[in-house]
Amino acid sequence: MLHSTFWHHGASDLSLPLWWAINPASTGAEQPAPSSDGPPLDFLYPDKTLALLRTLSVRSDGAPDGRRLQLQRQPVRSYATARRLDSQGAAAELDGQEDGVDVAEAKEAKREMHERLMGSSAHDSLSELLRRQEPGKQELAWQLYNAIPARALSSRPPDLILSLLEYLSADTEPAIPTRIIRLFEQLPGQARTASSFRAAIIAQVALRQPGPALHLHGLAVGSGRFVEYEDHVPNVGTDVLLRRLVADEQWDLAIRAFSEYVSETRFSINRQRTTYRIRWGQTTLPEIWHEAAQLPEIKEHVQSLLVYIRENKYAHMLKPKKKELFVAFVQSFLPNVMDRVLLVRKPNEDDIWDWFTKLFEDMTSLGIPPDASYDYAINTMMQMDRYRAYTNQRKLHLELYRRYRQWYLYERVDDPKWKTLPPQLPMLTAVITAHGNHDSWHRVEDVVQDVRTFYPDRPLTIPILQSLLLVYAEHGDVENVDKYFAEFKDTYEITPKQAQSLIYVQARRADVPGALAAFRRIREELGITPDLQMWNTLLLAYVRADDLDGALEAFNHALDAGMTPDVYTFGPMLNMCANRGDIEAFESLYSRAKQMGVPVDTDVRARSGYVQAFLGADDIEAAEEIARGMLQQWKAGILVGHPLTHTWNIMIQYYALRGDVANSRRLYRDMVDNKIPLDNITFGSLMRALVEIKQTNAAYRILRKTLPVNNMRVEAIHYAIVMTGFLKEGQYDKALEAYERMVERNVNQTISSRRAAINTVGMSELVRLMRARNNDPRQQLKHVEKLLRGMLTSGDVGQDIAHRQPNHNRHIDAQTQSVVPASYYGLLITLYNARGAYAICKELFAKADASTEPQDYEAPTTFLTAIMESHYRAKEWDEVQKCWDLVRQSSSKLVKTFRQVMNPAPSGDDGSTSLTDGTVIQRFEESSIALNRRQVIVKATRIYIRSLINRNPKMSPTRELLAKAQHAIRDLLVNGFVIDNFTWNEFVVALAQNGQVVSAFTIAETYLMPRFPGWRNLAPFYIRHDRKGYQWMELRHYDIKRNTVLPRYKTLVVLAKAFAVVKEDERNGVGYVEKEAKWAREILEEQAPNVCRAVETMPRTNDKIQERYLEEVRS
Repeated sequence: MLHSTFWHHGASDLSLPLWWAINPASTGAEQPAPSSDGPPLDFLYPDKTLALLRTLSVRSDGAPDGRRLQLQRQPVRSYATARRLDSQGAAAELDGQEDGVDVAEAKEAKREMHERLMGSSAHDSLSELLRRQEPGKQELAWQLYNAIPARALSSRPPDLILSLLEYLSADTEPAIPTRIIRLFEQLPGQARTASSFRAAIIAQVALRQPGPALHLHGLAVGSGRFVEYEDHVPNVGTDVLLRRLVADEQWDLAIRAFSEYVSETRFSINRQRTTYRIRWGQTTLPEIWHEAAQLPEIKEHVQSLLVYIRENKYAHMLKPKKKELFVAFVQSFLPNVMDRVLLVRKPNEDDIWDWFTKLFEDMTSLGIPPDASYDYAINTMMQMDRYRAYTNQRKLHLELYRRYRQWYLYERVDDPKWKTLPPQLPMLTAVITAHGNHDSWHRVEDVVQDVRTFYPDRPLTIPILQSLLLVYAEHGDVENVDKYFAEFKDTYEITPKQAQSLIYVQARRADVPGALAAFRRIREELGITPDLQMWNTLLLAYVRADDLDGALEAFNHALDAGMTPDVYTFGPMLNMCANRGDIEAFESLYSRAKQMGVPVDTDVRARSGYVQAFLGADDIEAAEEIARGMLQQWKAGILVGHPLTHTWNIMIQYYALRGDVANSRRLYRDMVDNKIPLDNITFGSLMRALVEIKQTNAAYRILRKTLPVNNMRVEAIHYAIVMTGFLKEGQYDKALEAYERMVERNVNQTISSRRAAINTVGMSELVRLMRARNNDPRQQLKHVEKLLRGMLTSGDVGQDIAHRQPNHNRHIDAQTQSVVPASYYGLLITLYNARGAYAICKELFAKADASTEPQDYEAPTTFLTAIMESHYRAKEWDEVQKCWDLVRQSSSKLVKTFRQVMNPAPSGDDGSTSLTDGTVIQRFEESSIALNRRQVIVKATRIYIRSLINRNPKMSPTRELLAKAQHAIRDLLVNGFVIDNFTWNEFVVALAQNGQVVSAFTIAETYLMPRFPGWRNLAPFYIRHDRKGYQWMELRHYDIKRNTVLPRYKTLVVLAKAFAVVKEDERNGVGYVEKEAKWAREILEEQAPNVCRAVETMPRTNDKIQERYLEEVRS
């Protein structure tokens, strides 16, 4: 009997395979086919066409050649027989060389069967084999089955046959599928299960007979036959059948199989029709498409489907029901193909871009609604790391969203019978989060506006509002956090998760008063009891503001409130200790955390704080040793969390700040060799190393070339490093070029970049005025003032702090929101100080004072230092003294350690002014202030000491001023502050020039001479006039560091003059000290032998300095 399709189509318009020409249900008893049989209805074909058909093979989906069967097969019996073979009969049948049986495998299976039958029956052996699911024993299982007597098999339930069917069909490409069909046919109709139908369908598909397979599939899914409960998904072989049909590109049959499945077996999901859920992008039925999606040429099959749609779409869209199933077929199939295209080991983003854009263009042109496919594609990409991470390449998910929006708002054609839903809210939430994480604020607001357009009568959902609160809080945007929190409060019930964002946004801005106000509001106004996360966030606010006293107080309050600390409680505290180089406090907190069960020893960031603490204490060897131990534990899987990138970055930064390029590159190579991920901060540290050795052009090349090539974001810190480097080298044009590049690319600013911008624009203006020979101190720097006004009016200075980039500052200072404007004004005042524009500086003082909030305001040290310099230049000594008192007060918070807070030390003022007393150096070394912050007021100290030295002696006695300067220096030393080289030398010179020769010599002996390298060995009688200053000493440029303290050439010349005067007085009988019973020369040689030796062996150069100070003595 011919299949019905042949009665309605011509011979050249058949979409069915040729073997459907004969209905297998009418074959009756199994009859051997003559070898001369050709294709059915061969009389309809011309001779040449018939010859071509006989030479063609059936298209395969990639199965091994050994398993491919020919088009013409022996017919399969469609009835069961009651006659069974005994073991001898089975062996005889085996010897009959069944089609597809490997002879060697059959012999091995027969041998193993005999071994097993020696200990148990065939039934028991087969049952044990199937229970254990021994792999690769299909031939043995078949032989054991044939060895079971027919009577024993007929008297038992069909469970053994069902298990055997599952075992034989475990591989979707069985070697001998006819055996599966025989077993299936032996099962009574009521005994057939979903797994047995699946096995039969697998066998029919393996025989390349989709017709019988589709028939069996219809029986299996009919009326939800095997659906045991709601949302139960029986596995009847739909996935295998669709794989075969898609591989053969028989789309009519594939649509038929899909329609049967969703109409009968998978009619609903969670009490909602499956086709609706597919249409709305809520499901893609991966259980039936995952096999087809793995086809090696799936992209070509999709193109074939699009061609089929173009040719037949009108036939499938005439009736609503047919259209619904057809669209559901396409919208469930394509997402599974998208997964295959996206989830590859080595993706080619250009090919993926082309495939997706072409696919949606084709869907739109064909009239297939693309909304569900757009939604699935964007959501899938948003869940993948490579699309969430930063890239400087084109972004496919954002392009798809743009097209989706364009289609929905402007291109779609509404059908009254076919409702089009707006873009799904979860997808919109993911897009908002993606834009926010990459600082695209205008795009965030654009998408929020899209949400309001798509859903005009609905408020923003909880996930969207929560995402907006988190994004804006992360970047310190108080205005938007307050706006969306108010919207959330008006629409939904506030939970601690949303309330916490009020504290977090203030913590990111380092605004302690704001964080405390938010904390009180949550507790009093909202009636929410603060949880551990809120306490941790409040603690973070103190830590970011570098407020040690407040942090300890908040920590103790959290414990008193019954909170159990976690790693986020101890993490900020450990970080604060590490930044101050307070190893003792770090180890104490670390031990306490372990005692309380907090897993800080397995957390990478907590352990990296240990490295930071030793770096702060200038113990790089210990820091590297800890880092190597962390690397071993990371490889062993002990450490969890973040990668070791941050740990290596801070070590590279340590060497970079010291201009040690070799060690910086060594650590960089360690990262590459040990596969530690690199980031843009790693390259920023390398740039810093290059800047320190005056290779800023190479650092700028990294910014322009290396970072983009490595697909890394160029951030404000990189521009700040480059601009500072160019200014340091005097390349003002290059610095201005880097600044303009930063502005052109709309880089989000930080405090470091804004300070670098002020210095860059200001220095460029100063150079321009200098070249124009404009020395008028009243000339204003218009460009830099305009830049500063823009910083303070158009932007939010708090957001300049709420970043996660390293700071690039010359001086350590408080980083709180209240001090940012004053620090900017301090830079501008410094620029005007260079021109002596004191009148303008006074105006800036007033503006800076007006920009600050009076409550709890404490001026930054850099600002106070700039004011001190202005007053110093204007010779307003009382104002300098006031500024100095404020500097000492503000600096105490920057250098304080945990021990000082817990055990305040008594006042260090013992009334003595001696600097050579042994207790001074001892107390300096034993001081408990932060080791890496002892230099925070170096510049302020220098200005203050100069103000005491250079005051007009007519108004204040010079000796008293020198005593005051000496007392100030002693106070700084006993409290742990360092004095820089300029201050020491200028103070010694002042002492020597004002008659305090013994003090000058002893102080120089104690603090300057220990690092004096000696004079260079010069050829006698060879006078050189090209050397100046340090060049007369046995020094090289790399021997002089920022913290090096040694006598300057001018200092030694002044001391030489004083020593010559002392010796001259001795020759004249003046200078005998009766108390010591020694001449002044003898006292100097006894108390300062190194200084005396240095001035006596000083080379006679007759340069300008020697002529200035020694001419009178020589004459």
